[in-house]
Amino acid sequence: MTDLVEGQLEDGTPTRLAVQCRRCGNWLVSAASVNRRLGPTCARHGITQARIEAEHYPLFELTPGAAPA
Repeated sequence: MTDLVEGQLEDGTPTRLAVQCRRCGNWLVSAASVNRRLGPTCARHGITQARIEAEHYPLFELTPGAAPA
């Protein structure tokens, strides 16, 4: 996809692909950010959030309507 990030129009005008971040909506122009559609700060937040969720283990798992044993 890196060939889509930078290019030229027929008249020689340089172009650069920009997309909006999936998380915050800011415009991204770096090749790595464009490819993953996620800015560096939002990517770090996503990694942190995934770690928090992976480390969260409930003490009890309750199902609706089930009586405690």
